[in-house]
Amino acid sequence: FSSIIKPLILYGYETSPFVKPVREYLCALALPHIVIPCARGSRHRDQLFQQTGTFQVPFLRDPNTGVELFESNEIVEYLETV
Repeated sequence: FSSIIKPLILYGYETSPFVKPVREYLCALALPHIVIPCARGSRHRDQLFQQTGTFQVPFLRDPNTGVELFESNEIVEYLETV
């Protein structure tokens, strides 16, 4: 049994008003996370599209549970349970 928690992965970009509350909540809860920047022209943007079939941010992936979410409100609700 491993108690090591893998960091959550958040795809987004700095100026998105939808990403900001998720980033702030992750920090407020002190949850380990990695932000993958995917501004226009970024290779990460193309990777997100290839992985999900769409481009929408924020996108949160929890490698600990397999949960994947797009909507800010849903992500914040999920983070409350982590």
